[in-house]
Amino acid sequence: MAGYRQSRINETLTHSIAEGVRQLKDPVITDSFVSITDVSCARDLKTANVYFSFLSKVYTEKEVRASLKKAAGFLRTYIARNVNLRETPTLNFVFDSSLERGNRISEILSSITFSEDNEKNSDKVSEAEKDGCEENGDERG
Repeated sequence: MAGYRQSRINETLTHSIAEGVRQLKDPVITDSFVSITDVSCARDLKTANVYFSFLSKVYTEKEVRASLKKAAGFLRTYIARNVNLRETPTLNFVFDSSLERGNRISEILSSITFSEDNEKNSDKVSEAEKDGCEENGDERG
C-alpha cells in the first residue's frame, strides 16, 4: 500500500505545483507556457523532483529553470497551505525532454513517404523470397 500512497502524494503535488506556477508573475514563466509534467517525491517526503516542460523560443531551459528555482520558496509555501503533509519537500526542478523526443519522432515518421514504386518493389521482393524458399525446400513462404 505504500506505493499507492506515494503515487497519490506525487499526483497531489503535481496538481498543487501546477496551480502555484499559474499564480506566478515572473515574465519568464508566464511567457514560456511552463507546464508541470510530473513530480517524483522521495519516500521520506524531504525532496521532490519536479519535471517541467515549456514552449518558448525566447527563453532557454536554463533561464526557465532559474526562474522556477527563484519561485521555489513561494511554491513550497503554496504546497504547505494547500496539501496536508508532515513536511513540505524541497523542490528540485528537472527539464522533461520527453515532449521534444516525441515531436522529433513524429517529424521523422511524417517525413517517411512511400511511393508506388516502393510498394511494387516490396511486392517483387516478397515474391522472390517466396520463390527462393520453395527452391531451397524451405516451407517458410
